Amino acid sequence: MRQEYLKMENAEAKLANFYEKLVLIAKKTGKTPEDSVLLAGAMMACAKMIYYEHLSPQEAKDLETHNSYDILDLIKPTIH
Repeated sequence: MRQEYLKMENAEAKLANFYEKLVLIAKKTGKTPEDSVLLAGAMMACAKMIYYEHLSPQEAKDLETHNSYDILDLIKPTIH
């Protein structure tokens, strides 16, 4: 499995592949809406940990801020 990722040179292709695998995990794991929300929170916490482990503190903070805006844009239409 890991060799498959090493062969991918395009970051966009890697990202799409990782995303698809996470969606599959979410679909197979979340038995209830609450499970799905908890899983999403765990994924976000894991992402934050990885950012700060592999990037400079400023890069990690910038990426986290950017991703937060993406989430707000995604859910904003559903907030009434």
